[in-house]
Amino acid sequence: MASLFACSGINDSWEAKGGGYIKYSVGNESSHTIELARKDVEIPFIKNSHRYLLIKTRTEESSVGDQFSIMVNRPVLGENQPVQGQYSWFVHKKSSPGRILAEKSIVKIDQKDDSTWTADLDLYAKDCHIDSCPDSLPPIHINGRFRYWISPEDR
Repeated sequence: MASLFACSGINDSWEAKGGGYIKYSVGNESSHTIELARKDVEIPFIKNSHRYLLIKTRTEESSVGDQFSIMVNRPVLGENQPVQGQYSWFVHKKSSPGRILAEKSIVKIDQKDDSTWTADLDLYAKDCHIDSCPDSLPPIHINGRFRYWISPEDR
């Protein structure tokens, strides 16, 4: 009976259901982790005909109120720039969304296959406060790691 309970949650893991995380730090702050559900990430050509990678976190998954939306068009192994504008932004501590500055930012994908996608994140975003993103403020620097497992039924 004990072995039955020990294995009861084995099919609840990310590898079985799909999902992952973004582990990141902002500037000199301590690191944070935002869990990703299966529906938070769109992988190219998995359940769609899109040629982009879209990662969109949910505010309720962040203990500090951070949120990401990162889009990479036609992602390749190696360095990729996020799409500029409305698709790539960062909310820091429940502030207004600050667009990710594509010309300074890198999403370095080191694995992309039918089961796992991983990338290092080196992002710069506008420093926004409630309804204001003054140009006089330096951009926010975000370093992190993205990891996502594709559900077997989506492969």
